[in-house]
Amino acid sequence: MQKITIVMYHYIRKINRSKYPEFKGLEIENFKIQLNYLESKFNIISAEDLIDFKTNNKSLPNKSCILTFDDGYKDHFVNVFPELKKRKLKGLFFPPGEAIIKRKMLDVNKIQFILASTKDKNKLVKELNDLLIVYDINETDLDKLWKELSVPNRFDSKEVVYIKRVLQHTIPEKISNIISDILFKRFVTNDPYDFADKLYMSIEEIKTLINEGMYVGSQTMKHFWLNTLTKTEQDEEISNSIKFLESLGAPTQNWIMCYPYGAYNADTLDLLYKKNCAFGLTTRAGEANLKNENFLELPRFDTNDFPQSI
Repeated sequence: MQKITIVMYHYIRKINRSKYPEFKGLEIENFKIQLNYLESKFNIISAEDLIDFKTNNKSLPNKSCILTFDDGYKDHFVNVFPELKKRKLKGLFFPPGEAIIKRKMLDVNKIQFILASTKDKNKLVKELNDLLIVYDINETDLDKLWKELSVPNRFDSKEVVYIKRVLQHTIPEKISNIISDILFKRFVTNDPYDFADKLYMSIEEIKTLINEGMYVGSQTMKHFWLNTLTKTEQDEEISNSIKFLESLGAPTQNWIMCYPYGAYNADTLDLLYKKNCAFGLTTRAGEANLKNENFLELPRFDTNDFPQSI
């Protein structure tokens, strides 16, 4: 029975020196400590090893582990890449095309930095609700939304969950974008394009990763929840992301998809199968059993599921 551990990373930076007191990410030194742990417990393999397992029936070492880095952050080039190179390890990187090409903030990142900008989450809830009222959501509906959505999870408080769910799922996308922009400018910066330019890797940096033996795969173009799109819209997103990979010199045969937000549906799987996608990475927590799993629905562990300190 061939099982592998896939670890998912996002921000890796000097959090303690950040101007955002509530920022959620992994300290660089804790990342190094975690790599020490993973190297001691697992055999860290490359994307090519995984693809060879599928296409050429090559065996994988026991306790295989894969390191994945989502969302195309400059953190990955500045802080992750040198450490992996020093240790002769390979990582899998998944940059969303539009953020890289247009230097445009993804909605998910706007929301993250809004949340990180203040410890007073009740203030953010009030600011959000005031804006919702402007866009014709009345007090009664707000009370219902709060009761329905404010359910804490293993990572977030009820206030944080409420803000995320309202902006990412509940209200129309157009209104959500307007409100996110208002809150981002109010709490973070008036120059989102400059912020994006510093947040995401450049095209040249991604090409450097590829040239140095790292793997770059797809996280679509606009980082939408794929399961909210029609099949035609999904097809366009995925096809454009493949063109983006081609422009970088990244592989587009037996390639790997990382689902934005872990969201997909039967249409997604059908499209990926037809487009020669080898593996799809979800956000479902767990060990991947390559003998039993659908290769397009592999689970991953979060970095927080493993030790980050001595």
